[in-house]
Amino acid sequence: MAEERTTGAGGRTVPDFGKKYHVKGELNLPYSGDSDPEPFEVWYDLEGNRSRIDYHNSTVRTFLIGNDLDYGVIYQVTPVTNDTEIQAIKYFQLKGTKEDPIRPQAALPDLQGFEFEKMEDYAGVQCEVWKKVTQAGHKKNTYRLWVKRPEGSDSPAVPYHFEMEGFNTLLESHNDKYMIDYSDFSSQTESDIFTPPGGMTYEEFPDPPEEHQILANPLQDYVSTSPVSHAHRLFGPFKEKFERQYESEKEHEERENYFIHTLRHVHSMNRAGLTFSCGINHFADRSKAEKARMTGGLIIPGLLG
Repeated sequence: MAEERTTGAGGRTVPDFGKKYHVKGELNLPYSGDSDPEPFEVWYDLEGNRSRIDYHNSTVRTFLIGNDLDYGVIYQVTPVTNDTEIQAIKYFQLKGTKEDPIRPQAALPDLQGFEFEKMEDYAGVQCEVWKKVTQAGHKKNTYRLWVKRPEGSDSPAVPYHFEMEGFNTLLESHNDKYMIDYSDFSSQTESDIFTPPGGMTYEEFPDPPEEHQILANPLQDYVSTSPVSHAHRLFGPFKEKFERQYESEKEHEERENYFIHTLRHVHSMNRAGLTFSCGINHFADRSKAEKARMTGGLIIPGLLG
């Protein structure tokens, strides 16, 4: 049973989902193209230093094993497709380092710094709403987690919905948002679920190297409450590769924002096991309207950037 700590907000206890759990979720990216919700499933075992995350009904399976080798390893099993069907299954790995060891990835945000905001009826369910606001530079993010307590106000909390809404103080606009709907939360996991397929040759993730972390562990960016994500760190290499120079700080913020949404969309599409793959290209920092003008309104598979 998870232990919950009391906060000063009306005696409410901060939700603690325990050191071991299983949960399903759907990731929604309303700013990132026309993507359907992305289903995922997570098995989390903090004391065992391991977790597993499956995307799109196990189309992509990721095993984060903190006790393997010196600093842990992420193993990923993913399909490789051609124009009509899945051609093969590929096996990738990302080894941890002393500076960046592999740790189990949670499906839920760390609620340190969250405060009770209000009670709210969300989709017909009475929920507590917990809130945290962070700011770095011009990026001000508001995180909210909706939890329900099926057995009463003193009972363990069950995650229901998580949402991040970003506001850019320079652009004076809300320009980022993503949401996760949770279901089937349980404090039980099966030990053999964490074992990656054996007898296979695992290779390094494809270039560029700076994308390896986000390819190996995409969920990290969505449940972290850091305003600067791995996706943000990829904007620098993109600018260098395509020799981008923007006229003002405001344009830089706008272009970075378009890039982040494009990157999320591309990676989500590639986890779906479609008959084509997508990549980041020179359109990645352009708006949807700009892309339509520059391509004559054509959206070409593999060039969604």
